[in-house]
Formats: sequence, C-alpha cells, structure tokens
Amino acid sequence: MNSHINHWKSPSVHRSWVHGERKGRGLRILPKNMGYFVHVTSRTRGQAFLLGDDEKRSFLLRMRQWADFSGIGVLTHCVMSNHFHLLLWVPEVKEVSHDEIVSRLRQVWPEEKVEAWEKTYAAQTTADKLLMDRNMVDRMGDLPSFMRVLKQSFSNWYNHREGCRGTFWEGRYRSVVVEQNPLALLSVAAYIDLNPLRAGMVSDPLTSVWTGYGAACGGNLRSRQGLHFLVKCAKGFLPAGAMEVRRKQLIQTSPAGDLQQLLTEERQKRAEASDWQDVQKNYRLWLYSKGNDGSQDPQSAEKFKLRQGIPPEEIMAEFERQGEVPQASLLLQKWRCYTRGVAIGSSPFLEGLFQQYRSCFAPKRKNTSSNLKNHLPGLQTLRQPD
Repeated sequence: MNSHINHWKSPSVHRSWVHGERKGRGLRILPKNMGYFVHVTSRTRGQAFLLGDDEKRSFLLRMRQWADFSGIGVLTHCVMSNHFHLLLWVPEVKEVSHDEIVSRLRQVWPEEKVEAWEKTYAAQTTADKLLMDRNMVDRMGDLPSFMRVLKQSFSNWYNHREGCRGTFWEGRYRSVVVEQNPLALLSVAAYIDLNPLRAGMVSDPLTSVWTGYGAACGGNLRSRQGLHFLVKCAKGFLPAGAMEVRRKQLIQTSPAGDLQQLLTEERQKRAEASDWQDVQKNYRLWLYSKGNDGSQDPQSAEKFKLRQGIPPEEIMAEFERQGEVPQASLLLQKWRCYTRGVAIGSSPFLEGLFQQYRSCFAPKRKNTSSNLKNHLPGLQTLRQPD
C-alpha cells in the first residue's frame, strides 16, 4: 500500500481549539493544525435523481484519485441517486518532497499535463520552485480543496458527456467533524452504509454495491481497508445487544469455563483482527445494532415511519450468528460487483481488451483483471476502477 494514500492508518489526533469562519452561507467548523475525521455530504441540483450506475462509478473513480492526491483517507462511502456521503480522515500535512508531489499529480492529471508542469517547474528559480511546490502541498490535506475539485471535476465530466452547462450540485457540501471515538465513528459509518436500507432500496446492507460495506463485501480492497480501520477503532468491543447474546452462548457452550476470561480473550482477538472475514463480522454487528426499525417503541415507530429499518427479530438473529454471512450471500455480492465490470474471461482475453481501451482506464492502472479462481477456476474479470 502506498504510504501517501494511507496517512489515516495510524492517525494521531490531539485536543485542540476548533476554529471556524462564518461566511455568508453559514458556519463551517474544521479543526486546524491537526488531523481530523469528518462526515461530508452533498446533493444534486434540485435533488434530482441524476446519479445512475455510470455516474456513481465515475464519481467513485474521481473520489479515489483525488483522495490519493490529497492524502485523504476514505473510511466508508455511500452514493445514492441524488446525493452522496463520505466519512473521511483528513491528515495534518507534513513536508512533501517534489518527487512525491509529481507522483500524486500523476494520480489525477494526464501524463502530458504533468510533463508540461514539470517543464515549467524546471525553468523556474529556486524560490519559484519552492512556491510551486508549496501551492500544491497547500491543496493536500485540505478538505475544502478536495471537495471543490472532486465536485467540479465530476460536474465537468457529466456536462461534457451530456452536452450541457451549469452546476451539477446543489450548493455547498455539508461537513460534520467527528471525534476520534469508537462509538462516534462507528455510528456515523453505520449511518452512511445504512442509507440504501433506510431508503427501502435493499433489505440487507450487504447487497448495496454503492456503499463502502457493500463494495468491501464484493472484494474492493480500498473499502476493506477503511472498514478495517473502523473495526480497529472499536478495540474489540461489540454493541451491547450482541455482547449479551454472546455471553448467553458461552454460558450454554462452555458452562465450566471462566466466562469473563473467555469474553476477554474473544475481545482481544477481535481487537487484533487482520482477516477480512473477522472484520466483516464485527462491522456487520455494528450495522445491525444501528439499523433498528424502531417498531418496538411507539415513539420510535412514529419517527421511523418514513424510512425503513431492520426488524428486531432480524437483529437478534444476526447477533445469534455473530455477524457470520453465508458464503453463498458473499459470492452473490461479488457477482453484483462484477456487473460493474466490462468483461469476464481468461487473462489473455482481458489483456487484449484492456490494451484496446487503455485510455478508458486510469493512467496508473497496471493490473488488467481480478481473479475469480476461488469460485470459477481459470476465469478473471476486467473491472472499471472505483
């Protein structure tokens, strides 16, 4: 994993004064001189349903590219038909070398543009070179710069494709800073990944292709990295309901054992989870604990009447399974994600297609396909990057 796309892996967030500026369009508060977590969201103009599968795929491609350039970590995401949610880690930017700047520019600029910038750079005095580097570094680890270029580049792509003009997005993005606290981070992440379920589009958060959780279950390594970080933040703790169910299970299966010791050993194992299957199970329990439909509480039922949720009996069943997902369901989700690709076949066949349509993929794309050997021997899939 490239270091410049993983600044958030071991963040060091300290207490600090939070400064904000009140502008004509409201107050935006972002911590200064420190790294921070933030939930951002933005809607399409008129909240029209403009984001279909192609648009969502293009948006996620740009999100990853500009996050790589900025050094911003995407912990999880959700792209709906008329808005998106991102949970981000925005690092405090340290010194960045010129070679690193050029490497990041290649993530987002065509090669000819990078070469032109380098040619201009080479002709400058030492002081002006430092200024050019500083101008680029100032755009890194900067949330407003990241959101501006992400939304603008997508809007330009959409307008060019549709032959239209004007803004694609409705006003400014909204941002909410999130404390580096396990409950706060996992609550916000669950809120984001449960969006399709709350909207009644899916009955299981696993089955949405356009969320961080759904993409991770479909095999997306970048999405898995973000969820792995969130699970590590939990330090092995589970939602209270899931813990109580597990306590009862251990009493039944290990009546002679030291219950507290068994629970402590399991928590320690979860805290050190490195295998994706363990990460998935832990995160899924948090999702289900936050996905209650409120049907047991009349006041909550009134609150949730306009959005869907998970019935209490399904939540308890998930707690009983401790987040274990049948292999058939995971395989089905992989196939849902494969429909976002463009071809399935042998490696030579996909390599030929990749070379014919090389310009359609990111400049740094090297791998032409993803293996399916665990399920379909000899076959691979050529997927569009996200």
